[in-house]
Amino acid sequence: MHNRFPLLLAFLAGISTCASGQRTVRFNTGYENVSVRKGENITVPLSLKKGTSYQLMVEQLGIDIRLILRDEKGTTLLEKDSPNGSRGLETAEYLPKQNGQYQLVIERLDESGNAQSGFVNYYIRQYTPTELEERERTKKKLEEENSKNVLTLDIDHFWEAYDHLRYARSRWDSVLTFQHLYFDRATNGLQDFIAARQWTPDQFVRAVARWPRYYASVRPYTEEAKKSAPLIEEVFQQFKQLYGNFEPFKVCFGIGFRNTGGTVSNRFVLLGTEMVTAGKNVDFSEGNPAWKPDPAKKEPNIPASIKGIVAHECVHTQQPGQTDSLAVQCPQLYSCLREGAANFVAELITGKSGASPYGEAHETALWKEFKSTLCRDNANLWLYNGGTSKDRPSDLGYYIGYKICQAYYRKATDKRLAVKEIIELKDPLSFLVRSGYDGPSATSEKR
Repeated sequence: MHNRFPLLLAFLAGISTCASGQRTVRFNTGYENVSVRKGENITVPLSLKKGTSYQLMVEQLGIDIRLILRDEKGTTLLEKDSPNGSRGLETAEYLPKQNGQYQLVIERLDESGNAQSGFVNYYIRQYTPTELEERERTKKKLEEENSKNVLTLDIDHFWEAYDHLRYARSRWDSVLTFQHLYFDRATNGLQDFIAARQWTPDQFVRAVARWPRYYASVRPYTEEAKKSAPLIEEVFQQFKQLYGNFEPFKVCFGIGFRNTGGTVSNRFVLLGTEMVTAGKNVDFSEGNPAWKPDPAKKEPNIPASIKGIVAHECVHTQQPGQTDSLAVQCPQLYSCLREGAANFVAELITGKSGASPYGEAHETALWKEFKSTLCRDNANLWLYNGGTSKDRPSDLGYYIGYKICQAYYRKATDKRLAVKEIIELKDPLSFLVRSGYDGPSATSEKR
């Protein structure tokens, strides 16, 4: 209790009194480490003005909450509970239709597994006329950017937020910096990225603090992504020629914290620019040594490299989401075939081999090992295993899937139909049998 007394004084100091005698918080002021308990909601009185825009932000610190705004009659005007669990920001915006007293209620969610108590930070932003004008300008820029096939504006917004961290006086200031300058100005693609990976501003604050040399050194490389737009358009054109059912997607370059090189949403190929553009001069000394590129390799041609990544991810945008209901379920094989198909079709589009040098040197042993767990209920031994693969390269399931697809394509007389069947495969065991692949002999002939 004694340790919380200064915090209580700081909290009360931030509260003013309106004409009616009701206490109300100050706008544009952060309130930190406020306790939330089961059955004890936080009620924040607000005196709001008609026609003024407000942003309500509550940061969850280990407890899942719901944000509720009510008018003076107790009518609920909005509720917000994002699928971000017990971490991250709940944000909402409101434009009052009349002057009055309102209440922001921060309510602990009564759900299994939620903490009985925890803390939140909150911040009520009242937009100034100047900020609203800037917001309108940003809105127009976003409309223009969102109309493009290749979105790169989020790169600029990330670095603007990064540069403004120098003015932050606390962690909470830093969180708000990323919220206002990166999250609030997200393109449609970055919005999908944030949802797919459940990114929060706090994660970015911790990442740039943990890896300052990494971010400083990768910055000039991220600018190279903007040069890739013409090559990405080439991918779309070549894909249409190769696969008649191709449905073009847009591409968005966001910046994260090395947890995603590429993924897809239902409308975008999403690329982690800090990962797909990393060159030889990037400083990896603060992180996992496995991040560091092979020093024997030349400085990458980043736009060309991005072309291959986009070609790979575009295949995923065309693939069915699940196997045929009548097919024998074979999760390990199916997952690796999906990744291998993306590598193989990307090779057809770009002309750059999708094979793994390590895989080519150890194909017989790898296939024997893979077959021994062919229909395992997950592909953890073969995919996305960078953190557990010790004595050989990770993600060798890409290579196995690639070799099966390569064998299927070489065996086919109608190559265009073969591409269609590789992309649209829904019966992994049947596909494997029809490919004829059973180790190196099946793919030794030249295309």
